[in-house]
Amino acid sequence: MTTMIKTGKGGFMNPYKQIRKVPLSTSDGVFSSAWSVQLESSKKKDNGWKEVGTVGRNYLLLPNQKVKEIADDIAEQCDIKFFEDRTFFNGKSYMYSLKSDNVIGEIEKGDDVALGLQFWNSYDGSRSFGWSLIMYRLVCTNGMMSKESFGTYRFKHEPQSENWEEDLEIMVNNINKASAGESYGVRNLIDNLKTLKKTEIDINLLGQIRHNYLDKIPTSLWGNIVDKFTGEDYKTNNGWDLLNASTDILWHREKPTVANYDQNSMIVDGLCNAIAS
Repeated sequence: MTTMIKTGKGGFMNPYKQIRKVPLSTSDGVFSSAWSVQLESSKKKDNGWKEVGTVGRNYLLLPNQKVKEIADDIAEQCDIKFFEDRTFFNGKSYMYSLKSDNVIGEIEKGDDVALGLQFWNSYDGSRSFGWSLIMYRLVCTNGMMSKESFGTYRFKHEPQSENWEEDLEIMVNNINKASAGESYGVRNLIDNLKTLKKTEIDINLLGQIRHNYLDKIPTSLWGNIVDKFTGEDYKTNNGWDLLNASTDILWHREKPTVANYDQNSMIVDGLCNAIAS
């Protein structure tokens, strides 16, 4: 079954259409160092192909379908089982995430967290082909991203290169270590989340968090977060509730943006720096 992504105009988009890379040249026939990345299009005006970006000659360009196959292959080799969760594509940037139900930590009794994997790709050079660990709250499947705890790893070699299998082996080993509790980043984040759970958020602390740690979050988004945080779903008003009010909005949006995923990481790291560190 083909995955279709909802667009902002009420239509649907297939993230796995064919792509091609075409060298660019000037009017007098001189080739430049840039290449046009073109996505297969059924629209008559596009004549079969639509340009979605320009990249350098050495940019590691892979079709999203290949990225998904690589991600699924990595997940299959891991010690714990991962399941497909979310697929994002806006015509240029692509994200594919997988989640596990293997508990790696408990924030409080009955409130467990598990590991996930996230893979990125782009056709315009805005985000290199890479991956990172993420974390899921199992009771609601909110995804939590963190640049400070997990980092982001870029693929440096093509799947056809002699170094590819070595890269995959290192990657799988890192995931297995994290799932076995041997990753400092994972342990540190879980400890921070437990501290968030114990921290009551009053109006003064909420203001400090907003203006000192989350000042780059758009006002409209912050208003939605505070509205949810102070509503019926969250009764204890602690830091863990504030984080989950945020990730609930950002992770489950019907039509998310690249900025929403960046904001997810910004809020997780910002709250941990404000309260837990």
